[in-house]
Amino acid sequence: MMTDSSHSTPSSSSGLSRRRLVRAGLSAAPVVAALKSNSVLAGDHTCIRPSSFSSLAAANWKVSQGRALKTDYECKSHGYWKNNSGRLPTNFKETTKFLSDATGFKQDPGNAYRDLTIQQVLEQGGNRNNAALARHVAAAFLSARACNDDPTQVLLTRAQCKAIWEGQGRWSPFAGATWSLDQTMQYFEAVFGRAFL
Repeated sequence: MMTDSSHSTPSSSSGLSRRRLVRAGLSAAPVVAALKSNSVLAGDHTCIRPSSFSSLAAANWKVSQGRALKTDYECKSHGYWKNNSGRLPTNFKETTKFLSDATGFKQDPGNAYRDLTIQQVLEQGGNRNNAALARHVAAAFLSARACNDDPTQVLLTRAQCKAIWEGQGRWSPFAGATWSLDQTMQYFEAVFGRAFL
């Protein structure tokens, strides 16, 4: 059984809880290297595909061992995209409207988004008119755009981002499942942290 020390390794007979990983610090290379999990731990935060997220939640956040560790997902938060342009074209965030043909987003709760650029959506605070969802969707969209929807690199495609926004958080993350806004926000917050900045 693993202790909270980042220098310990998990036993082969038990999983490792997500909470302990967070306390140990996900940047601890020995822990990550020993884990070899398909929950896709990358960088200094947890990158989890929606289907894996559901599996982990059902397994009480126990992470299985013995699978290849994938470490190259583009899994960048709204905080990253607010301050960085990554592999985007110059001024893309600053000139592209959040509601536009370029994003595919049409829903405009409270008429709050019609004149905002993606950058302005990333910079807004609070949660009026679903602003927290907008920040997360904008970040996921930019990650997908930067990688041209490469399924080996992104957690969510641009089409999935569009489905999430158009359904205002209600969407189908994988066959046979429909998530509510609350479930979608739980997913985003597990991956990226809280959006209420």
